[in-house]
Amino acid sequence: MCPPPTKVNTKGASKKAMSRNPRSTKRDPSYLEYVDAFESMQNSNSSVRRSASSSEQSNRRTMMPMLDQFQPFMHDFIDKIVDVKADGNCGYRSVASLLGMGQDSWWVVRNHLLKELAKFSEDYIKLFGGTKRFEELRM
Repeated sequence: MCPPPTKVNTKGASKKAMSRNPRSTKRDPSYLEYVDAFESMQNSNSSVRRSASSSEQSNRRTMMPMLDQFQPFMHDFIDKIVDVKADGNCGYRSVASLLGMGQDSWWVVRNHLLKELAKFSEDYIKLFGGTKRFEELRM
């Protein structure tokens, strides 16, 4: 048996040439950063769509009714607040209104929920830890 003519590297995969300085501390942008950059470029090129400045967005947030009832860290995630009739179906009313069906269509949302509960009853009973809470929701 004779040794190979050149030394063979047996550790790791072959290295690719880096396109940036190997000592750089700047990370590669994430996919969402690429998408955001693309959309901002599209918006700046379009005369029809104009993105609102940060001061305009903050004014819109402060003008939203009842926004001060939510914790400040949640404000960026709130797009719309709906004031619905306060009855036992107000949760269904708010969902129906935010889905664009109008709060008087609350019964459609409730029926969909009941169908969901019936279809996946075993999963929901496990999730709730028993049948007591499951039966309360069905009533």
